[in-house]
Amino acid sequence: MSILVHDSNKAACRAAAAALQQGCRAALVRPAGTGKGRIVWEMLAEQPDTRVLWVASCAARLELRRGLAKELGKTLDGSVRLMDCEQLAAQSALGWVALAEFRPGLLVLDGWREMSARDWTDCVQLLFRLCPEAKVLALAEPDAPGESCRAAEELLGDAVVEPLTLGGALADGLLPMPASYTALLWPQETAMARLRAEVKNLRVPGTPDPNAEKYQALSLAVEQMPSVEVLLARWLPDAAGRYLVLCEDAQTAAQMAQQAEALFGAGVHTCCADALSSDAEPFLTDEADALRLLVCVNSPAVETPLTGISGVVLVRRTAEAPAYRQMLARALAACGSVPVAELSAAFEGLTCVPQLRKECGEKPFPLSEPLSACRRAYRQLRRALDAEWERYFAAAKQMAAKKLPLDVPRAYTFEGVAVGRWLENQRLVRAGKKNGRLTAEQVARLDKIGMNWKKRLELAWENGWASARRYRDSHADLLVPVHYKDKNGFALGEWIVYNRQRYQGGSLSDDRIERLESLGMVWDTGSILWEKNYAAAVQYHLEHDDLEIPVKYVTPDGMALGVWLGSQRAAYKEGTLTAAQIEKLEALGVDWANRNDRKWQTAYEAAVKYYSAHGNIDVPTEYIDEDGILLGKWVSRQRYAWQNPERSSARVTPERKALLDELGMIWEKTDSWQHRYELAAAYKKEHGSLAVPAQYRTEDGIWLGSWLSRQKLMLREGKKLSAERCAALRELFQGENTRRLTATVPPACSVREQNWLDNYQSAKRYAEKKGTLLVPAGYVDESGFRLGVWISNLRAARKARPESFQVTPEHIAMLDAIGMQWDAREAKWDGAFRRAEEYRAAHGDLLVPVNYKTGDGFCLGDWVRRMRESYAAADDRLTAAHIQKLEALGMVWTMPQES
Repeated sequence: MSILVHDSNKAACRAAAAALQQGCRAALVRPAGTGKGRIVWEMLAEQPDTRVLWVASCAARLELRRGLAKELGKTLDGSVRLMDCEQLAAQSALGWVALAEFRPGLLVLDGWREMSARDWTDCVQLLFRLCPEAKVLALAEPDAPGESCRAAEELLGDAVVEPLTLGGALADGLLPMPASYTALLWPQETAMARLRAEVKNLRVPGTPDPNAEKYQALSLAVEQMPSVEVLLARWLPDAAGRYLVLCEDAQTAAQMAQQAEALFGAGVHTCCADALSSDAEPFLTDEADALRLLVCVNSPAVETPLTGISGVVLVRRTAEAPAYRQMLARALAACGSVPVAELSAAFEGLTCVPQLRKECGEKPFPLSEPLSACRRAYRQLRRALDAEWERYFAAAKQMAAKKLPLDVPRAYTFEGVAVGRWLENQRLVRAGKKNGRLTAEQVARLDKIGMNWKKRLELAWENGWASARRYRDSHADLLVPVHYKDKNGFALGEWIVYNRQRYQGGSLSDDRIERLESLGMVWDTGSILWEKNYAAAVQYHLEHDDLEIPVKYVTPDGMALGVWLGSQRAAYKEGTLTAAQIEKLEALGVDWANRNDRKWQTAYEAAVKYYSAHGNIDVPTEYIDEDGILLGKWVSRQRYAWQNPERSSARVTPERKALLDELGMIWEKTDSWQHRYELAAAYKKEHGSLAVPAQYRTEDGIWLGSWLSRQKLMLREGKKLSAERCAALRELFQGENTRRLTATVPPACSVREQNWLDNYQSAKRYAEKKGTLLVPAGYVDESGFRLGVWISNLRAARKARPESFQVTPEHIAMLDAIGMQWDAREAKWDGAFRRAEEYRAAHGDLLVPVNYKTGDGFCLGDWVRRMRESYAAADDRLTAAHIQKLEALGMVWTMPQES
């Protein structure tokens, strides 16, 4: 049974699920209390096997989601894990690896518009790197005060589905309407002082003040208005009831708690909480016959509404409409349809509620306006002040049009307008050094005409910041090359380096640090590159269950991961890795020993197994153990390295020799020539001749036919053989045909041909087993034959040496019969294209997610991406025939987000 009641939420649930299916990300933007969390659980009910990592923006939101899960009877820490950004940032290296091993199929970013740039960098982006295949579902409120993280907005801003405003939620019944609404001004002195300063800033000394009369009218209206204490007493629905006092910020909450008795009367009981979701039990269980207030800071609404609330008081310090709407939505979600009183510290705040009532449709909530006379007087003064501001701005705009600088002395006038004094006041107001009003829109208009807000050095920094912002908007990061200059010739790369140096030296101000971090500034460029490589190492570890990365291994997106890991081992030995980096790598089980040491240890462990089974390590030279280790050759190499240290690339240290001695290693092996001679004599005695088949090996792995061929050649040439050995060989070969030894095959078949046929049989077995002859170059079959190398040599021979014995017409026909692909690159391309055809048949398009893998593990998404890159680069390897075949499947060469 669905846990969603409202049709609006059901539609949002369907839209989000469809967006995730198609594009791997979706964002739900809906007011507090409208059921975003329930929508997520409804979606998860349709995907019970999906693993979910649910990341809340703050502790209050985390507590809210835990409460919802408990109410719905959902289990956390099973297939759904819930944590906040602070908990994520505090994860140990092992904790991050555990999250990657959890392999979430869905990341829920709860409150993404409240996440800071640091949250995004330290938590979210790291999650994206460690969980590259996870889809992303983001939740946010439409009215989030301030600016959200730019990177978050760029990723999720265009993924919003079924957006809902506060007015829409009230009209649809998703949130309860206020039973009544009253807007009041508090503290009045603060609001009047701000207006008085604005009037003064526009007045020219020695001239009549055109706004003085209107200001006096407003001042008189405020004086004639009953005090806020009286108005609050009239508004209180229940003089002994419980009231939620929701404050815009901690500063406002502290002020309200201090002045609660002055505003609401003596004897009031005040309970303070850090957040709406904090424990309100003392407040709810207070049965005193007195007015009871729960004063808390604006925070995510509680999932279970507070009961027995008589009314809500919203206390606002600023006039920001988003903050007002968010606070009202959270209060209504927490308390239901109750009377609401608003205490605003600015006249502009009184204008927010009429606009909201218009959005509520035909039946808006009742509005009481005891300050209507004040509001009318304020509107008249506001229009006059705005007109006066426009007059000064028009003069400044004319100056800019005539190429005159706006950085002029305070006493400067332009065509009778005191522009210098006005411009200086705008700078001081914006810097917070003077009381007044300057809206974001006015700042933008002044910016457009070239306003200089700072002194020369400050202005230069602002120019650099503006260039950095443009770079961030176009490149999605601030990893600016050192020698980069923007289109205006500004050396942005050097400017970024300069600010990094000042940051590391502790001489960059907190304000500038915060502003650069809002653009995604990376203070240590090496760290971000290190983290990207580390994330790739985590993926390798998850796939292979170890970190034994081959030196030449490169990830699908081109990262030389094998080389990187080698550099980390070297840095570890040099002591240049940080403690955090060491911890992260050790969480993956890294072996700090170099590759040669690890290979030696692995082979030694195989020798230990052989010793346990045979009682010695007298291993035949060609012996290969069940793990594919060429143990016979390894033992021989250790012996040779010990006897010939100056001629061997291998090293047998005293420690290694001691380990091998424990296994009974024989360092001075008996004469192998004599051993082979005796084997040949025994073979002749048993078979009556020395016609040894080419593929014949003795029990201890010696290729006897090859050895006999070499001895005949040396005997014929008289080289490298002692007189004693020459005499012994002549006796051995007595009665044998002097031509080259052949295998026991038909007379027309030479040894060379028999070798080729034997190799062919290995290839045939591989083709029957694998269904293809695309043999990896390093593949060795069960008999130790290097089939991959042989197949590669055949292709090279046919291409470069068509007269070669290896590729006669008969040989080619035999190979074609078992599916030989002479052009391996084209064959691999055809295999990938076949998978693309299957994807197109299943999905109706070729918009393959970059992390998509087929059922057999082929990275189809990465292959499609590389085809697009090859097309854009006009790579010759992507032929016209390839392009035609891909376009027939509906290939989109430029993805929409790239255009």
